[in-house]
Amino acid sequence: MYGTHLASVWLRIAASSCCAALLVVLAAGCGGGGYSAPPPPQFTLSASPSSLSVAQGASGTSTITATPQNGFTGSVALSASGLPSGVTATFNPPNTSGNSTLTLAASSAATTGTATVTITGTAGSLTTTTTLSLTVTATPTAATPVFFPVPGAYSQTSAGQMVTLTDSTSGATMYYTTDGSTPTTASTVYANPITINATATIKAIATASGFSTSAVASGAYTLTPPGTGPTVAVVVTTDDQTRKLAAQGSVSFSATSGGSAPANPIYMDETEVYQPIEGFGASTTDTAMFDLYEIAKVKQPTQFTQAVSDLFTRQANGIGLSFLRNPMGASDLARSVYSFDDNNGVADPTLANFSIAHDQADIIPFLLLAKAANPQIKIMANPWSPPGWMKTSGSMIGGSLLATPTTTYDSFANYFVKYIQAYKSAGITIDYISLQNEPLFVPNSYPGMCMPATSASNDCASSTDQQTALFSHVLPALTAAGLSTKVLVYDHNWDRGDYPQNVLVANQATLSQIAGVAWHGYGGTPGVMTPIHNMFPTIGQYETEHSGFVTNADQASIDFPEIIQNMRNWARAFVKWSLSVDENQGPHTGGCGTCSPIALVNSSTGNITYSIEFYTLGHFSKYVLSGANRVYSSNAQGIVTAAFVNPAPDNSRVLVAYNISSATQTFEVLWGTQTFTYTLPSLAAATFTWNGTLVAGTPAYTVSAKSQIQASSFNSTAGNNTPGNFQTWGLETELTADTGGGYDVGFASDGNYAIYKNVDFTGVTGVTARLACQPNPGNCGGTLEFRLDSVASAPIASVTIPSTGGFQTWQTTQPATVLAGTTGVHDLYVVFKAPASGTTALGNVNWFKFN
Repeated sequence: MYGTHLASVWLRIAASSCCAALLVVLAAGCGGGGYSAPPPPQFTLSASPSSLSVAQGASGTSTITATPQNGFTGSVALSASGLPSGVTATFNPPNTSGNSTLTLAASSAATTGTATVTITGTAGSLTTTTTLSLTVTATPTAATPVFFPVPGAYSQTSAGQMVTLTDSTSGATMYYTTDGSTPTTASTVYANPITINATATIKAIATASGFSTSAVASGAYTLTPPGTGPTVAVVVTTDDQTRKLAAQGSVSFSATSGGSAPANPIYMDETEVYQPIEGFGASTTDTAMFDLYEIAKVKQPTQFTQAVSDLFTRQANGIGLSFLRNPMGASDLARSVYSFDDNNGVADPTLANFSIAHDQADIIPFLLLAKAANPQIKIMANPWSPPGWMKTSGSMIGGSLLATPTTTYDSFANYFVKYIQAYKSAGITIDYISLQNEPLFVPNSYPGMCMPATSASNDCASSTDQQTALFSHVLPALTAAGLSTKVLVYDHNWDRGDYPQNVLVANQATLSQIAGVAWHGYGGTPGVMTPIHNMFPTIGQYETEHSGFVTNADQASIDFPEIIQNMRNWARAFVKWSLSVDENQGPHTGGCGTCSPIALVNSSTGNITYSIEFYTLGHFSKYVLSGANRVYSSNAQGIVTAAFVNPAPDNSRVLVAYNISSATQTFEVLWGTQTFTYTLPSLAAATFTWNGTLVAGTPAYTVSAKSQIQASSFNSTAGNNTPGNFQTWGLETELTADTGGGYDVGFASDGNYAIYKNVDFTGVTGVTARLACQPNPGNCGGTLEFRLDSVASAPIASVTIPSTGGFQTWQTTQPATVLAGTTGVHDLYVVFKAPASGTTALGNVNWFKFN
């Protein structure tokens, strides 16, 4: 205020006299600030963004802003300097009092690299500058077109072979030739699948705005002329999931050529029959039923109805699931901890308060819908825990079944009886039960219970056991109630084959109520099911749980080889874990927070989507009908298979093949005297289906001993069959880490052997084998013997099993001489013989080949 006041006084003085004007100047000097003239008008420049990246043949823009200061008015003329060769600058407008758009355009020959571009603004005598960083990059190249099916060999039908082209570049136009010439933009534009009717080489390029022309894609297709055999339908799932259960062009069977050996053959022999197939499916957990029945059905009723069809029928996109596992009470995917007779923790030995009211809200209504959609569905039920008052922990979490009072066993048995009866009253048949989910694992955050195999077992602290509960209480209770429900023993991982062995071995005369053994996939190998089957051939093997996980980078590459290996080892069913979860893998209390479903339900919208597991299961469940039989099929280099014959009146044949290797594989399928050829990219699966009359040869097929025979292609396996030692009842397959992938054969005890039928030894002189053995705990240094037609015959050759440093560290042996005069077609017995150091863990074999 003081400064302002003085100024007004002096200005008034200045108005009355010249002398006073002088005082104004002096007074200002006395103030100490001195007098300065106002700053001249000017402007500043800025660029946004101040850094640009432009590809050759493209352009980029930046906004140049002229900001006036100190009363500047007028227009600023803009220019650019420091431009790389081949780059032009255009300002719009070139003169501005505000913003101008700078376009920097790089020609296709512009110099690449980073340069500093100076922007100059001029207004009369005023000049100012700003800079921006410009990076010129090489013109991106359009992606190379991709062929599907992949180039390779195919048995065409009369309609020819269709080939599709795809390109990942946005807006790409593709041009192709079919005569092997290099395509140009004057070649045929790709618009629809290309049909070829003879062996041809297709070449293709892609162009797109802002991209240079792609590299030339070249695909050689070798086509077998149309055959007179059955037409084979094909569906494929690729590892990149661009194709999921996607129908492909059909192929056809032709008569086998008599002279030449088949290339990478897969032999299918439907005269050699293995197990019946009951189904494929998942679990109807509390979480799944809430998500589907109480969320999706309410918020998206049309989607829910479609999902029931998709899951349980084979119509349209349906995959025909036909085996469901229904938890008896809470599991690790449940909204709360509950049983059917909690009774506030008070003992209720007569089960007077037993009630399935919890399940009547959503589980039972959903199961009724599923059964209506597919009446062939089989249902297995089992508890994660009985009511807490039956247990040492007093809770459904932890503990084991009480040993006292002794009537607890009977209450436990009647718990199953009441459950089966209650479900029957609700219109649902329970086909199977197991006594305890994962009896050797006692979780601390969700229901579980320790239940060792026998009273002599010391796996966990328990005075009760499965063998006693089963044979002395549960089976008699089922019989007394007139129930036909059968029991699956164990219900845990493949790594403890001794558990079902020990439960069953003392009761082999009373197995009529035992349906089989239930297995989980979280440890060990499916191969263990074969020696257990050999020990107990009248009962079945069932894989009843293996969840996918959202943490798995490539679930399909886990599922396909596992399901196939299960089928090759006597599994009658393959069951995933929860049928559904929401986007947070719930809701649930405790338990699994990363388990993936078959169907995903959005908890907010109710939208239903399908995971890749819907499609991996669908390769089997959609085409392999309940009541089908698995039949013999061999594996090939890089290809693993499972084959089936469906029951009448369908009678169709099904072959599922998976390329387990990292390279494209071509293979030839031989069915009797007919054959077809197909090619699969790495980690892709195909399901082949056909009808027709088998033209059988005599023998059904012949394998050249001079081809590489995958050890996992055995027709059967056995051993010395020592009572009470399942490891002497045959060999086991497992996934191999060897080049080419597939399954190796091992877990060998002295005298274990595998049989390979119909091997032609014409012209052989030596044999090599692909072997692995780890000393300690293994016993390396034994021999792999090759015998003809009988395990008791004299060996025609043998190779020493070397110590390779690991059971998955592989070595090809030097050729061993074959007994002179060996010729003709024989059944080959490959026998493991132990060294002096020990009789178990003798090593693994991946393949062998006679020279």
